[in-house]
This record gives sequence, C-alpha cells and structure tokens, in this order.
Amino acid sequence: MRPVRVLVHLNNLALGGAQLNAVDIARTLRERGHDPVLFAQGVAGPAPLVEVAAGYGLEVVVAGGPDTPHAEVRRRLGRLAAEHGSQLLHAWEVRAARNSYFGPGRYGRLPVVTTFYGIRMLRGLPRHQPLVLGLGALLGDGRAFGHRDISLIEPPVNTAADAPGRADGAAFRREHGIRDGELLLSIVTRLVPALEKDAGAELTVDAVGRLDDPRVRLVVVGAGPSLEKLRARAAGVNALLGREAVLVPGQLADPRPAYQAADIILGMGGSALRGLAFGKPVVVHGAAGYTAVHEPGPLVEPHASRCMYGFGDGSRAPEELAGQLRGLLDDPDRRARLGAWGREWVVGRFSLESVTTSFEELYARVLARPARVTGWVKDLEQMTRYEFTKPAALRLLRLLGR
Repeated sequence: MRPVRVLVHLNNLALGGAQLNAVDIARTLRERGHDPVLFAQGVAGPAPLVEVAAGYGLEVVVAGGPDTPHAEVRRRLGRLAAEHGSQLLHAWEVRAARNSYFGPGRYGRLPVVTTFYGIRMLRGLPRHQPLVLGLGALLGDGRAFGHRDISLIEPPVNTAADAPGRADGAAFRREHGIRDGELLLSIVTRLVPALEKDAGAELTVDAVGRLDDPRVRLVVVGAGPSLEKLRARAAGVNALLGREAVLVPGQLADPRPAYQAADIILGMGGSALRGLAFGKPVVVHGAAGYTAVHEPGPLVEPHASRCMYGFGDGSRAPEELAGQLRGLLDDPDRRARLGAWGREWVVGRFSLESVTTSFEELYARVLARPARVTGWVKDLEQMTRYEFTKPAALRLLRLLGR
C-alpha cells in the first residue's frame, strides 16, 4: 500500500501491554515505509516507554503532565497532526479515543481508528468510527453496544525479538543469585489492581510458600502501586521458608532476560504471550483466583479469545496453583513439550508481522472512504454524555454526599 502518515495516540507511558503493542506496530509500520509519530499525555515520574520508543528511533511527543486539562492535550494533539500532516489518527484505548474524537477528529475532519485491548467492553467509545478489538470474546458485546465497524486484530508478539536465545538469561540468574539446578518461576507484570494483576502475583507468592521446595525460586519483575505490598508478602514467605525464595527487584526497561532465564512463566495478556514466544511453559493468571496451564486442549481457544486471561471461582486457593506448578516442576519433559508447542502456536497466530499487515489493510480501507461528518454527529450525544455530563453528575453526587 502507499505510505501513510499516521499519528499514534498512546494510552499512557507505562510499560503495559497495549502501549508496547502500539510501539511495536509503529516501528514495523515505519520499517515498511510508513511515517508514524507517537503522542501521549505526560505522567508524574519516569516515562520508560519514551526510552523504549527512542531505542527504535521513534519519536514520542509528550503533552504536559497528568493534570494537564483535556482541552490542552487535545489542542496539542491537533497541532501535532497539522505539523505532521497526519492522514489518519490511531487511538489506543478509551482516553485516547475521546481525545481524538473531540480533538483532530472533530467533525470527521481526520479519520480515527480506535484499538481497544481491554478484557471487558466499555461504553463511551465512538460507535461510528472503526473499532479494533483484541479479544474475540468481546465481538458480540461490541455489536450489542452499537458499534458499526468492528475488526478483530489480536495483540501482536514480536516473535523475532521475543525468542529463545535472544536475551541473556544466564546473566539474569547470576545477577539475582539463582543457582544452577534451581527452578525459576518468572512473572513480568504491572503491579496494579486493574485486571487483578497484583492479585495473581500475590497468589503465586503464596503458592511458592505452599510448595516449600528448596529448588524453587520466584522472581516478580514490575512496578506499580502494589509493589511494596507485594514485597511485604514476599518477605513473609521468605521468613516462613527460611530462605530467599521470592525476589521482587522492581521494573526492568528490558524484561526479556527474565523470560529467558525462567523455567516457567506465569502471567496474563501480552506477558503470557511473550513467555510462550520464549518457548516457556505458561500458567495463565486471571480474575477471582484463576490459574491454568496453557496447553493443547479445551482451554486454548478460551485463553486466546480473552488474550490469555480467565475467570476463577473466587476461592483464590494457593494450593490449586501449587499443584499446577508441581506438575510442571517435576516433569522436565512436559515443560520442554509445552515450550516447543507454545512457541509454534504463538508464532502462527500472534506474530507482529501478520498483525501489522492487518492494520495496514484497515488503514487502506479507512482512507479509501471520503471524509464525512455524519458519523461524528451521530456519536455526539453519547460522547458528550460520557465526557462531560456523566462526570459532572458524579461530582455533584459526591458534593451532595458530604
């Protein structure tokens, strides 16, 4: 297709799955001759995604800080679109979609594509603009919510960079004191309550305590508001076992060595997919205490349709996870089989190259349409309600409740 000047509005600057997906796709688009530029609202504190993008030679324009008014963010977004000569705006997640709708996409002047890789469908997204969902399980909900143009493009994995031998796992083990013969469990995640990511890490810490196996070590790589809480939980288990079984070193700009070093990966979403790409057996985390080994059988499609996520029964019992881990820890042949199968599965279904091609095809389809204000106007009542009316009503209720 002809080169496209695309303005990519990131959801935020954290090292989360959707943001890394957006950067990987932008990088691949540029390698194919397109001209992407990235935009995001500033954050309080470090913005590691800027460094990641810069390492790929991508420009990220950061607008203000976390408290910058939406109107100012949209003004800067519009100015960047004009300076860049953007032909299309690609918004990642809800806030970016609203900024795009009320900003450069106002009156339908600049076509907007929104990607939503959440696990539950949300209202308040434009219903007459193209919407990309990453989970097949949400297609029905998207249509029920009134979206007229929905595509399924599952989250990509950079299976060239995330591959066996592409990171120094031995150095990671030495740095963290993981001895030869010890079996390493790795979790790479954002330590946040959202999607119960922190709860999955906490459950795994407890399961290591139940295993009480001197061969087993767990490392949790990541940062977020739940970091110190998890470190306290890890300290408790370490004291109980009388050894440093659980390590919580914090965030790494490049977490690939943690994947390469592991014997087993635990996690959800893009992190679980990256674990598979490294040829590791994966235990999937989810809500309400969900854990399951990802292996050939009836769970493959449910995991894929929810981007490596599941829903438990609420028991949150570490004994069940400890049993799942025991079945892998005591069977190296099974770990090897699952690692080889998982690598083949993720390359065939989630490769960055095929996902980028799907976005190129969507861009071409959107740009082939004449610019129209009709769809934008049809969404105006709903977008105004979710952007202005509903927040104002909630503020009023809080005031009345004081």
